[in-house]
Amino acid sequence: MMGQLPWREVLSAGLGAAVTDTIFNPLAMITVRLQVDRERRLYCSLRQCGARILAEDGLARLWTPGLVATWLRAFSQTGLRLGLYPKVKQAYARTGIGDGLAAKIASGATTGAVGSAIANPFDLARVKLQGESGLVVSGVYITGLCTGRAPSHAHTLAVFSDTLRSEGARGLWRGASASMCRASLLSAGQLATYDQSKQLAVRAGWVEGPRTHLACSCLSGLMAQVACMPADVVKTRVQSGQHTQVYRSPAHCLLVILREEGPLALYRGFSAAAARQVPVMAVQMPIVEQIRVRVFGLTYM
Repeated sequence: MMGQLPWREVLSAGLGAAVTDTIFNPLAMITVRLQVDRERRLYCSLRQCGARILAEDGLARLWTPGLVATWLRAFSQTGLRLGLYPKVKQAYARTGIGDGLAAKIASGATTGAVGSAIANPFDLARVKLQGESGLVVSGVYITGLCTGRAPSHAHTLAVFSDTLRSEGARGLWRGASASMCRASLLSAGQLATYDQSKQLAVRAGWVEGPRTHLACSCLSGLMAQVACMPADVVKTRVQSGQHTQVYRSPAHCLLVILREEGPLALYRGFSAAAARQVPVMAVQMPIVEQIRVRVFGLTYM
């Protein structure tokens, strides 16, 4: 459908995402902790969670857990979902759907699902490492959700090897359906909003450039998080591996959450997620746009 893979587009998106995700990794860490702690044993709010991790574990352990997996995820998932978007949108336009909002939503959903399917092992490693991280003394955690237990995995590569040994290759794609659903919703919300709002802004007389990209990115970040939050909570619960006795599948996880915790639980951690997502998009998209133009000689998205 698309011919040759657009490597320059994918690399520009991956580089921009890796830089941005490094800056905002502490907020990703807090979001995972809030979502995994379903009983609210330790963490009850964005501020309290961040303050507790900082006080107990220090700045380094707030910033670095899962960072390598985050970079791998940035180049694969975000690289593909942003890098393929223009080509996929052109392909949808040729089918007769046109190049309006419907095509933008469909294109974002498609590239989000593709990127997530490929990057699921990296996302799994990120969630596992961030969900159970804490201060280790004498081989066991003395802080965090896994206090009193030995670390399950030493590093990102260990997550892959340990999962392959215990669960087989299928284990690396645990929660893939929830991840693909989440990424599809996020990508549709983000890219359709960004593309459409940028188009309307330029028509209204705004000059395409960093200021326009920043304004449209902020709006797209909020819409993306609203759209994907329920799937995000389900995905994190399933991938964390800390509730395997409770959740048999993503669909079962959703039903258990609705039955035992209520619909609002699907937006647990929303403030942390939105506090990360909006600034992430506000930084990410302008960086990606500039890398496209200045490094790879492409046009704006």
